Amino acid sequence: MKTTRYLATAFIALAASAAALVAKPIPGPKGGRILTTEAPHVEFFVEKDRTVTVSFYDTTLKPVAASGQVVAATAEAKSGKVQLAFAEKNGALVSKAALPEGDDYLVVVQVRDNANARPKNYRVLFHDEVCGECKRAEYACGCDNAGKEHAHDK
Repeated sequence: MKTTRYLATAFIALAASAAALVAKPIPGPKGGRILTTEAPHVEFFVEKDRTVTVSFYDTTLKPVAASGQVVAATAEAKSGKVQLAFAEKNGALVSKAALPEGDDYLVVVQVRDNANARPKNYRVLFHDEVCGECKRAEYACGCDNAGKEHAHDK
């Protein structure tokens, strides 16, 4: 009986994981990538000057002011790792420094609900090119081929 229960639990966990991987990403209101699956939603957006803005939204994607959240990010560029610190600006959190030059590198974003909360880590494969289908930056692409190999990867 216990074996059946363990197998059923494992199957449900695998099915839920597969559904999460197949689900299309939610497009961010600013054109960035929504990192979370539940509210408050967290949007990762790279500005033209390559600074990062992290915005928060409710379940209907209406903006919510940052209220004690703590965000840090690490850009793992080919030139080396760069730590990004954030400060509150106009209800969002904005990085104090810009992302490193180039693209095709991982950005690990760490979000805490408050200074004492356990961190939640999100990974963004940063590609600055614009998707031909949805016209968003590749890191925020929500098309059917999102996350798959693109022509710039070859």
